[in-house]
Amino acid sequence: MVVIDSDLIISYLRKKPKYAVEYLNELFNKEERLKTTIFNYAELLEGAYLTNNVPKNLRYIKDFLAKFEILSFQLIDADLFSQIHAQLLKSGNPVGDMDVLIASIVLNQSEILITRNTKHFSKIPLLKIKDWSQNSSHSSTNINTNK
Repeated sequence: MVVIDSDLIISYLRKKPKYAVEYLNELFNKEERLKTTIFNYAELLEGAYLTNNVPKNLRYIKDFLAKFEILSFQLIDADLFSQIHAQLLKSGNPVGDMDVLIASIVLNQSEILITRNTKHFSKIPLLKIKDWSQNSSHSSTNINTNK
């Protein structure tokens, strides 16, 4: 199964670009229940708090995210986050904390992250990612496994 990153959810909710809507609708049809992480949930809520109509947008986002399984952050994820973050810092390839937090959950769940943010996520060893913006046919054959 897959974990959906914030960028696809935001594009879907904004209905731009159109292929984001098509892509996520296709996943809804294929998957029993889509997943995202608690950190993606937090990013989306933060976006709502930055808008002019906070109550309406919070309700809209929370109602939409009720369709997802929200993966929580566990002690095992904290350990993996620390290892990855330290490794990236030592190698001179830092990645933002939120991205590494999301990746640690995805890795421990043995899932594939669906994202457009390949610049950051591709730096994380062993993380399987799929760039939803690169394939108009939306097949799941273009999975990048970072070594």
